[in-house]
Amino acid sequence: MRDVQQILGLAATLRENLAKCAGDPDVDPVHDTRTGTRRLQATVENLVRELPDDGAGAAARDSAAATMRVLKRIRRAAGPVRDLDVHRRLLQKLAMRATDPAKAAKHPEDLPVAKLVAGAGPLERALAGLRATPLQRQTDDLDAWLKDRRSELAEGFQAKAAATLPKLDKWVAALYAALRAKGVRRSRKKAPAVAALEGFARLATEMQALHAGNLHDFRRGAKKARYVAELAAGGDEEAARVGGALKKLQDEIGDWHDWLVLADEAHAALGDGAPELTELIEAERDRHFAVALQMASKLRGRLMGEWLAVRRRAAGSQQSAASQEAGSRQRMA
Repeated sequence: MRDVQQILGLAATLRENLAKCAGDPDVDPVHDTRTGTRRLQATVENLVRELPDDGAGAAARDSAAATMRVLKRIRRAAGPVRDLDVHRRLLQKLAMRATDPAKAAKHPEDLPVAKLVAGAGPLERALAGLRATPLQRQTDDLDAWLKDRRSELAEGFQAKAAATLPKLDKWVAALYAALRAKGVRRSRKKAPAVAALEGFARLATEMQALHAGNLHDFRRGAKKARYVAELAAGGDEEAARVGGALKKLQDEIGDWHDWLVLADEAHAALGDGAPELTELIEAERDRHFAVALQMASKLRGRLMGEWLAVRRRAAGSQQSAASQEAGSRQRMA
């Protein structure tokens, strides 16, 4: 029952952020909407794995599948908008490090994304055009391109959010009814840390060799496992530890992917006319790729080791229970 209430809570938060996006797709609600779809989907998927293979379980699975299709459509619309917010922030930080290292060293924290996305007024843009260095001019040009692209995609997402709200309500209500229906009996729930490790183990088995072509998909799979770990109630130290490791992995790979896409955007926006800026962005892309692979290798070994330890403990418990049962039968005989 707690799982069902958790789904309702996550769905309510998602709905609230989606409604905000329908009114004004600003930075924070767009981010929270995309994250909310992933958290809700991870919760639903984890619950579906515990449903029985009977008619009641099949009905709940059908409702879950319909709900996840709605979540996927929301995420696909919100994702590109959120990515552009992140890329504008990266660009601004890169330009600060390159043109004013002393200031960047004093202020290493992230610049407010909302301030960047709001953009500059006509006077600021005019002054920016007078900047002396090619790098500064190239940065302004790319940021203007990213801002225009963001505005275009946000308009489409705003309409999509408004149209999707009733569909989300419909399918979440259907899923709730299916999960509450008489006859649905879930199997014994696994500990969040165990469920997360099992999810990661499946992912690591499917993607044994990591490279630029599958690293982003590996990150997305690890993110699902992380959300499962984070579903634990407060005080579950094992789940918190597993979730923290998965977040580290997700963040490093995510940083690389953001620089990868920003490099593609720089080429699309500026062509060959911005060698200073594209060289800096590509250097960051390559550096983050090396760091991400190293982190993935390190945490993959650690988490797979923890998963194998969990399996050994489970096998030992089963063997002990079987031995006790056999001993009891012998005594009775």
